[in-house]
Amino acid sequence: MRENKPAEEVQRKKILIIDDHPFFRITIRRKLEEFGHEVYEAEDGFKGLSRAKEVLPDLIVIDYIMPGKDGLETCREMKKCPELKNVPLVMFTSESVKKVVVEAIKIGVRDFIAKTTGIDIIGAKIQRILETLCS
Repeated sequence: MRENKPAEEVQRKKILIIDDHPFFRITIRRKLEEFGHEVYEAEDGFKGLSRAKEVLPDLIVIDYIMPGKDGLETCREMKKCPELKNVPLVMFTSESVKKVVVEAIKIGVRDFIAKTTGIDIIGAKIQRILETLCS
């Protein structure tokens, strides 16, 4: 049986949060920084794609509903970039529409986090995803 690596080995991962709500980004950023991660932000899909290429994060957490370019379109473009195609994607959503979830999975989104679950649960879930990636 494979053991998960200790939490300290998960520390200092680079995480990019792409979300159009500044308060939500700041709140998530603070929570993830408590775990010791480097957290970067972008307020939309256009800036998120650019920031991802610049930072080369270990994990991208992206909102589904954003003005201009939504999360699905942004994820599609990321998967076409050689430097980003293997970066794990997690999608924030309040949507539970089956076709959105199915399309996101086809694109390569690994997990979904409901925005309504609360900041502590969101932080713990992202930390658990990182632990799984590092195991």
